[in-house]
Amino acid sequence: MGFTDDVRQALINRIGPGRRYSNNKRMADELGVDPSQLNRFLKKERGLNSESLGHILDKVGISVVFGDEPADASREVCFTLPDANKSKTTRSEPQSDDYMAVPLVSPALAVSPGMIPEANVEGWILVWRHQESIRFRSNLVAVEIGAGEHSMEPTLHSGDIVIVDRSDRDPSPAGKIMLVREPGSTGAINIKRVNTRRFDDDVELIFYSEDNRAHPPMTYRLKRDFQGDIAHAIGGNVVWAWNDMSRK
Repeated sequence: MGFTDDVRQALINRIGPGRRYSNNKRMADELGVDPSQLNRFLKKERGLNSESLGHILDKVGISVVFGDEPADASREVCFTLPDANKSKTTRSEPQSDDYMAVPLVSPALAVSPGMIPEANVEGWILVWRHQESIRFRSNLVAVEIGAGEHSMEPTLHSGDIVIVDRSDRDPSPAGKIMLVREPGSTGAINIKRVNTRRFDDDVELIFYSEDNRAHPPMTYRLKRDFQGDIAHAIGGNVVWAWNDMSRK
């Protein structure tokens, strides 16, 4: 199928009892498009204008990926339900389209460019794709805070798992929690807060911890220490975290 057919089928799959939209009219109202135009599109009687298509893509959370871009790290999810004859549940089944599987990988692999080799994936984290901080993101990886790493306490503890958007390496606004790497191919990889400031003809990068007394800030220059490439310094933005609440 082409892109138009893919969008049409994705919408049809979300309509019906127990699904995201109970009927065509409810879908049109929530997506902000004309009901008659949506009905004709679903019946293949006519296409959508660019404005209506934009509303739908934004509201449903569909992202466009160009063929020359690297493949996303996250995967689609397919739920396998138990045998209907053995299951007594009357609840509606979960919708695979509402979730994505995010690979749990080592920090070193998370900051590396390109695809994540499946042989190096340590596990998969199921993520609800409509969570506000995750919506419209797809190049995600999960990283576990290592044993003995205390610099981000009390915000993050050893054993906590963070979700990192590898496509978001913008350090602004100041104070974002990000996956960072110290200079050099063997530079240490950590979760830190990041700040920047202009310094002559360079940009100063400041990696700092929650506990600045025990873990003083580290200061580097983008051109001098990272060849002017922000991807050498920042692996991605931390957009979500799972915490052990017994530590709070």
